[in-house]
Amino acid sequence: MSKRNIQILAIPETNLFLFAFLLNFIYEVWQAPYYEFYNRPSLADKIYDLTHCTFGDGVIILVSGWVVSALVRSRDWVLHPTPKLTFLFTSIGLVITLVIETYRVNISKTYGVPVLAVPILGMSALAVIQWIVLPPFILYLARRHMLGYPNNRD
Repeated sequence: MSKRNIQILAIPETNLFLFAFLLNFIYEVWQAPYYEFYNRPSLADKIYDLTHCTFGDGVIILVSGWVVSALVRSRDWVLHPTPKLTFLFTSIGLVITLVIETYRVNISKTYGVPVLAVPILGMSALAVIQWIVLPPFILYLARRHMLGYPNNRD
């Protein structure tokens, strides 16, 4: 593997997106039967929708990471996440998700949530759980992976 490839694999954004995509895809597959789009006739449509949602989750994680990086003026906070930074990282992703999901369900009517809807918001409680549980785990995995590179050891 070239030095450039190793450098790309060692940066916070790559790690956050990689683990966000992997973990969120698993979660999206698990929660898919609770959404209306899951009734689409073809497997290709379902895979497209799941991948689209998962990619969006990865972007939300990146935005959350960038906001925290801007606030602490360092991208290396991922290597030393305090409980406060982890809470902030998770909260930013949750707020972004609440806004997007509420818009997609109630305004654009992109999809519906037949069960487990949060009162008033109409979005799925599963999305709320997803954005409370997964970001700290993604942050942990990204940190552990980054520490595996010699230039980033504590």
